[in-house]
Amino acid sequence: MVAEGDGRTRILHSASVLFAERGFRGVSISDVAEAAGLVKSSIYHHFENKQALYLAVLTEMSRQSREQMDAGARGSTWRERLRGAVRVLGQLIGPRSHVLALILGGMTQVPANVDSKTLETIAPLRGEFASVLTREIENGIAAGELRDIDPTLSALCLVGLVSAALQSLGDSSEQARVDFAFDLFLRGAARAEK
Repeated sequence: MVAEGDGRTRILHSASVLFAERGFRGVSISDVAEAAGLVKSSIYHHFENKQALYLAVLTEMSRQSREQMDAGARGSTWRERLRGAVRVLGQLIGPRSHVLALILGGMTQVPANVDSKTLETIAPLRGEFASVLTREIENGIAAGELRDIDPTLSALCLVGLVSAALQSLGDSSEQARVDFAFDLFLRGAARAEK
């Protein structure tokens, strides 16, 4: 499979698919070059090594995901904006997407041989990926409709709820499962009635 676009774009696309399918250790630079329809030296022209390529893939995936969730976060209330962002999240991490595998493999299960500089770079990517969700949870807290909870941790937990709902078996549609996860999150995060 050869990706469309310039060399760097083709490399990133091919590498993202391969890393999602096989994990960091299961992919070689030669694999990426073959999938992108390029020679191995083309990879090294753009990236110092496999770790640099992996980091670039995670960075690009986080940026694109954040932008898509931000575009979906529309509405006049934080709740409407959060629901819109969560629905986009559901599309991003659904069963037919490689984004979830990259999130789990790259941002939560970092390879043991990754250097400390790379670790320092990967850690903020989790926050960037969930930043739109975090922002709207902060808005819900500021509006007094959500408890005073850690917005970043809450956003990451919401990602986990959506992921679990999408991976579940059942007759309901993906959209219904995403909405279920969203509603379950809101019930747990809501300020208690007095």
